[in-house]
Amino acid sequence: MKVDISTRIDLPAETVWAEVQTAALLMHIAWPLMRFVPVGKEPLDAFKAGGRYPVKLRLFGVLPFGTQWIVTSLHEPENGKWPKRLRDDGHSAMIRKWDHWITIAPNPDGGTDYRDEVEISAGVLTPFIWTFAQLFYRHRQRRWRGLARTLHARRLIAQEMAAFKKSRTAGDIASAWHALERAHIVSQLFLGLHIANHRTMLGFAVAQRDWREVRGQILRLALAPIGTLTGRIPLGNTGRSNVSVFQTLPIPDDLRDGNEGALP
Repeated sequence: MKVDISTRIDLPAETVWAEVQTAALLMHIAWPLMRFVPVGKEPLDAFKAGGRYPVKLRLFGVLPFGTQWIVTSLHEPENGKWPKRLRDDGHSAMIRKWDHWITIAPNPDGGTDYRDEVEISAGVLTPFIWTFAQLFYRHRQRRWRGLARTLHARRLIAQEMAAFKKSRTAGDIASAWHALERAHIVSQLFLGLHIANHRTMLGFAVAQRDWREVRGQILRLALAPIGTLTGRIPLGNTGRSNVSVFQTLPIPDDLRDGNEGALP
């Protein structure tokens, strides 16, 4: 039996093609319906031609759902032509055949036409696995569309979080806070990222025994959902207790420029 589902992703095709080759993308778009736990010796970070990756499946993140082999190959036309395709010719003890093709091509609007095709063979379980696959790939594509709206912001935040960890390890507290503040400026437009930023700030404040900052971060954690619901987001705000929750501040040019719409 076969699943064939398509969608449009509001990102350039080159960006989508680069992302689908990463395990981080798979983990993100499958969550929380499915979690993949690597069990092989080869690190699961990127999908390469000829890659073979055994993973344990966790339904809803916790329920054991067997072990699956992810067997990948890349199919790119010469001279940079499209479409480009990634294949996972996977299998498990339960599912004899899970032949999944991702097809990516640019569309006239500057976005990407994205297609999941999966051929499934699991004996008497095939209709049930096929039904699950229908739900699973619709969920993945929905997560993909949501990720497209936040992808560049996530990259900026990842850079600042790396700077935060490096400064914290070096004992440079001022630079560590500065990196968290910059991450806050980007994250506050996206509720999940915003809350994650304040949780990190709270943990760092506790580690520094800065009780004034701890109180300020608890307050901001409580107010973050309200700001999102009401649309009252103070752009440029650093998220620290030394700045009013409602104060708008200038956004650094390097966080604004080239941000593909993540910041005004």
